[in-house]
Amino acid sequence: MQYSSLLLFPSLKVGYWYFARWSIAVLFIFLQSGDAAAQYVIQALPRWMVSFHGEVMIPRQPVNEFLDGDQWGYRIEAQYRIQYNKPFMMGGYFNEAGLSRYVIEYTNNGTNIKEKANTRRLETGMVMGFYPEVNWLLQPYIQGRFGVAIFTSSSILTDLDADELIDRFNEFSTAVNAYGVDFGVHIVPNIWYIRGDVRLGIVANPSTKFLSLNEDKEGTVQYPIEAFDEHVSSGRWFKISVGVSYLF
Repeated sequence: MQYSSLLLFPSLKVGYWYFARWSIAVLFIFLQSGDAAAQYVIQALPRWMVSFHGEVMIPRQPVNEFLDGDQWGYRIEAQYRIQYNKPFMMGGYFNEAGLSRYVIEYTNNGTNIKEKANTRRLETGMVMGFYPEVNWLLQPYIQGRFGVAIFTSSSILTDLDADELIDRFNEFSTAVNAYGVDFGVHIVPNIWYIRGDVRLGIVANPSTKFLSLNEDKEGTVQYPIEAFDEHVSSGRWFKISVGVSYLF
């Protein structure tokens, strides 16, 4: 019976056989190409990494008593691999975040003026990270920082009609040590050297003086800086950062 069916339907038997062979071959090629796309073969880790992040800093006790909600800012980093093909990198960083602001608009001698007072926190220093480069789409890492934080308050006058800066005054500045730690994840697409970068971390500094807006004084002063009070407090923030890192 098997012999007679083969004689009667030879093309059908041969067709099934070729279909099965080609299906297996295509599936094998697809799996191999998928593995090649997902498993990037790293011959040598890049020596440099630069990163740019936007971030929100959520103040914790005790500094949250003196600040206007969450603070927004940005961070720039450049790091160099300490040893060839090793997961440790070290470099420098700069961070700026606005802590407090107040704006008043008024007319002086026929000129419409916008006067803004603000307090910013600038931080710069050294950063060191451990980047294990596990062969995953999401690559975790950890980094620590140590540097100097500068709390600076300024008054900025702008001509509203001409949209030009009239003057800028430095009202108050202090400097203090700063430190922090981040736990991050690199999101690695097919372009392996350009990565999405998400971090959760802590930003902190010892006690120092700074100015911040007293909301009870809003609408009662002539110049914005007069609504700011001086405080002494240590600083601690929970930080969420989202950005891009580039390795080369």
